[in-house]
Amino acid sequence: MQPQTPQQTARSTRGRLLMQLRPTSSSMCRITRQQTTTRTPCLASSLLLGKEYFRLAGASPWLAGGVVKRRRHRKLERRCGETTTSRARIKKISEENNNTNASQSHRKAQQKRPIPIPNYPSLIGKKIRQYHPHPSTATAVSSSTSSTKKSWLLLMLYCACVCCCCCLGPVSAFDCDFTRVSGAVSGPKTGAFAAPLLNGHTVPAYGLQCIYTFIALPTERVKLAFRDFNLAGRPPDCLHEYIDLYTELRNATEDLVQTDKFGGRFCGKIAPRPRISLYNTIVLVFSFDRAALTPHLFAGTYEFINASMYDMGTPAPPSTCAYVVKSWVKRAGDIVSPTYPGVYPQRIMCSYQFLGQRSTNQRVRIEFMDFDLFSGGAHCPYDRLTIHDGATEQDPVIGTNCGPQRGLIVFSSQENLFISFITNRSGGENRGFHAIFEFSENYVNLEFITAGEHVRGTECDQRILSTGRSNGIIKSPNSPFLYQPNVECRYFIEGLNNAEDLERVRLTVEMFRMPQLLGAEKGDCSAGGLTVWFTGVESRSSGPSDTTQTTLCGTPNLPLPALFSADSKILLKFYSGTTQGLGFRILYQFETYFKVPGIAHPDSNICEFRFQSGPHIKSGDFHSPRHPANYPPNTNCTYIFEGAANEQARLEFDLFRLSGDGNYNNDCQNQDYVDIFETSAVDSRQRRRDMLIGRYCGTAMPAPIISRFGVHDLKLRFVTDATGVTNGFRGRYMFQPAEPTFSATKGCGENIRNQTHGRIAFPDFPDGEKSVSKYTVNASCEWWITVRPGYNVLVNLTFMGIEGSKNFQTCSATSCGCSGAALKVFTDLTTDKQLNPELCGVEATDIPNGGQLRSPKNVMRLTFTTSSKATGGDGFALRWNEVRHPVVGDRCEADEFFCDKNKFCINKDLRCDGHHNCGEFDGSDESVTECGEPEVEVSFFEDLTMMGSVGGAVGGVLLIVIVMVVCVCRRRRKAERRRKRQQNMNQDQHHEWNS
Repeated sequence: MQPQTPQQTARSTRGRLLMQLRPTSSSMCRITRQQTTTRTPCLASSLLLGKEYFRLAGASPWLAGGVVKRRRHRKLERRCGETTTSRARIKKISEENNNTNASQSHRKAQQKRPIPIPNYPSLIGKKIRQYHPHPSTATAVSSSTSSTKKSWLLLMLYCACVCCCCCLGPVSAFDCDFTRVSGAVSGPKTGAFAAPLLNGHTVPAYGLQCIYTFIALPTERVKLAFRDFNLAGRPPDCLHEYIDLYTELRNATEDLVQTDKFGGRFCGKIAPRPRISLYNTIVLVFSFDRAALTPHLFAGTYEFINASMYDMGTPAPPSTCAYVVKSWVKRAGDIVSPTYPGVYPQRIMCSYQFLGQRSTNQRVRIEFMDFDLFSGGAHCPYDRLTIHDGATEQDPVIGTNCGPQRGLIVFSSQENLFISFITNRSGGENRGFHAIFEFSENYVNLEFITAGEHVRGTECDQRILSTGRSNGIIKSPNSPFLYQPNVECRYFIEGLNNAEDLERVRLTVEMFRMPQLLGAEKGDCSAGGLTVWFTGVESRSSGPSDTTQTTLCGTPNLPLPALFSADSKILLKFYSGTTQGLGFRILYQFETYFKVPGIAHPDSNICEFRFQSGPHIKSGDFHSPRHPANYPPNTNCTYIFEGAANEQARLEFDLFRLSGDGNYNNDCQNQDYVDIFETSAVDSRQRRRDMLIGRYCGTAMPAPIISRFGVHDLKLRFVTDATGVTNGFRGRYMFQPAEPTFSATKGCGENIRNQTHGRIAFPDFPDGEKSVSKYTVNASCEWWITVRPGYNVLVNLTFMGIEGSKNFQTCSATSCGCSGAALKVFTDLTTDKQLNPELCGVEATDIPNGGQLRSPKNVMRLTFTTSSKATGGDGFALRWNEVRHPVVGDRCEADEFFCDKNKFCINKDLRCDGHHNCGEFDGSDESVTECGEPEVEVSFFEDLTMMGSVGGAVGGVLLIVIVMVVCVCRRRRKAERRRKRQQNMNQDQHHEWNS
């Protein structure tokens, strides 16, 4: 429930009973708000007194009534000019009271009864009764009293009545106020309150108000608790029934209109939370306008409680809730918010200063048993409790807290502590806080912290941050002496983790002595131990199989295996029980962490990782440093995949995205790249030779890679420059049984020798036809073509239907390249400087050099591999033949044909065979001059070009036909419109002639 502010209360209570008139300076208007009488007799008495005065003075009753009316209006405006009731409303109320007073006076005069006089102060009451104009009282007056003296006295009484009526304002016709004052020690301290009953009384249109006042002794406070609450309305629209609470009043005489100590307005079905007075008074104002009330409208209990719990130390004015707690006066105790457990006040500033003794190494401990503040956000902009590690607000801040908190415990670093509690207009209904404090010399001495810095607010926690491959020693509390019992300390150790550096933590135990209980089983660390969380986050253990943490205790045999953080952080928690020991001494080291799976190099600063085949390890994952985060710049990392003697290594990539715009058609200069090598032994001295398989950069994802038969190892080298980083690459490695290169079980591959030309297709299908089958996953085929010395191998690709894309402008990091399957052409087997193209795709643009490739020597190697995620394709088909480039002065042999454009010598049997065998854009072996007839068959690339030309011509013809049809239709429509217009004109002329 959100209580209303005092401004909202003042605006909504205009016209209400107690909020209409401000008290004047007249002594007769100083009437307490607890006095409730009828306004109508007051005005009637004033009117009759005025008439009697004018009657005695010789004026007519009619004139007396008019003068009294005008004079009453002027007095109401002059003496009560600051009223919140408008002039029109005053006039309306006066007219209503005149009518009521006239009828009452006439009836009472007939009955010969005295006119009822309100019970104002005794002097006024006596004078009114003494000079009452009733005949029975008139005979009691001495005959010597003159009418002039009577008239003056009646005039004075009339003025007093008008003044009192003005100051009282509209009041209830019955007494509904409720006052409870705490009595002696033996008197009742509790009770109940509830909504009033009307008992047949009529509620005016402007409503009524009832004031409930609770006053405790100076050593007590008032506590209110609501049991029933069923008012009309819904906050903040409290219009017809509502309760206003004033819990911060210093005494019961404070003006409720002028005070700013408003505790809120409440209505609806949700009861206010319990309230406790800030001093010794609470006022509850119930406003309503309904004709009938029930006791269940609202009900509750009140209690006068002892205020000693709010006396927490020496008061420190001017604040009403500022205290100084001195350890030599009070070593332990409680502190609470000003009205705990009731709703704490708004706009208040409290402070609690704790002063200890440095000579005895005292420290302060604060434990919050209950903490419930309004939560305004992460930075606590509204209500907040701030703890300072020192004696003043200028000392370092331990923490700023708001909202609900659990388990909040705070220690000072030295002997002093300062707490400030500030509230604003949050509008919340929160309890505040309750805490216990203690000064003690037995808390851990912080001198054992030498490597890091103490975490403020804790007993002995410390944080150690890397300065760049640094190291140091951490020790148990009170080292080198016995640690204290029942102590808990944490060690937060954090390495670098930024765009340039990533470190992990390495722990080496040098000494460990934390004795167990007698008879305890091995691994029972209930008497004390050291728990290590490798992730740097404290959590409960999920069992013996939990690899995220471990606990050390007892006296283990040294040396223990080194402990490593899972990332850049590690957390240790030392805890002791009832036993004591020498504790531990551990060396910590920050070392460069590349976050790559595998066996790291002994020197952590070298980025090298090995992935070895084992009895149960035949596959795994690898990725770039720090993946899936961005890899660091200026990095040179090596990945070595070592298979067994009878195995081949295989690599497949699932993601590849490096900084730069590289693709398969450039050499990846001045950007990040990946080189992949085959590694084989050279001699018995374990020297190794690396042969480059391919270089990859940008988004050109490598195709599946498998080492050759007899080669067991692959090596990947990842090189980055100083500019631009991305999330790198991710892939899988596998070690599979070695299979001979040209094994019959593969169903593909061949070692071709002593031939001048030939055809290769996979899956195998006849020349000139399409493949009827698809290639399968994990295929590995290899073809070696060896021709005569001095000749080269020329390959002409006639068909390609391999999954993948080499359109690097439109593909994504997971689809670019030939990751599913690829045809690789190794044109030079003697050097690792030649980059071997990888072929995939189904478009003409995917075929380089018009589909033709030539080896620099007489040997060419072709491989076709598919990955485990291949979807299947139509494969490929190519034709090859040997060619020779004659030197100057040399001529082709008699059985050879000379290609006019490329200057090649090819086998004469290839002339006029329907295929271009002279190389790229050289069709001299199939020309009309040589063959005497048109070419029957063209290459795959020329076929695609011809189909494009034919398609373009057909499209052009269709376009021309469509344009002609549109033009004819438009001409016909125009002619039809001209004909209709001419016909209409002729008809108009015909009508004119007839008329």
